Amino acid sequence: MERPSPEAAAYKLLDLIMEHGKKLWESFKQLEEMMSLYLSGKINKKIKELADAIKTTEREGNEIKLQIYDYLARVGEALMYREDWMRLVLNLDSILDYIDSISFRLSIAASKKWYPTPEVAEGFRRLLSLVDLMLDKLKLALTTLQTNALRTLEICNELEEQEREIDEYHRELGLTLLESNVSTSALMLLHEICERLETLADLALRTGDSLRLLAMHRAP
Repeated sequence: MERPSPEAAAYKLLDLIMEHGKKLWESFKQLEEMMSLYLSGKINKKIKELADAIKTTEREGNEIKLQIYDYLARVGEALMYREDWMRLVLNLDSILDYIDSISFRLSIAASKKWYPTPEVAEGFRRLLSLVDLMLDKLKLALTTLQTNALRTLEICNELEEQEREIDEYHRELGLTLLESNVSTSALMLLHEICERLETLADLALRTGDSLRLLAMHRAP
């Protein structure tokens, strides 16, 4: 293939990354619906269907990731800051993997009828809402990278503030969970879900750091 210009190569790669990102946000919206059904305490076959849908979305994301790898191999040295782009892709893919791992655990908890207390359920709703806000901000940072690198840098700074808020709230929820009246098995699984939701925030921040490096290269 004819080697594109560095700018054209970055533009094409960003298009592919945005397609990969769409799978991430689609998967998270499915997780939100799944969590809402689970926390309602109702037995609902939709939970299993959503878990299967998230798994399918994760596979589709992996297919796009392979397309990105193929493009990176073909475009060669025409692409500037190749390692930074690769780091961004890997971080986005890690978020997609973690969403799938949370849905897997949620489906187990629902099948076993291991439900949290109302107080803990409300805490999970709040934590999920905070993670949702952070992922929405990450999406905005990604979409502004091509046209407004300075704005991307501003959003990446905001991600740090949001991650700190999530980290603090996650600790509070962890204590509430430990004090709740649920079985040991339920406690262990709910604790894993809590930890993995917080890890989503950590991964979003790490992805924001990757975006920050790329934005710094593009900023005037």
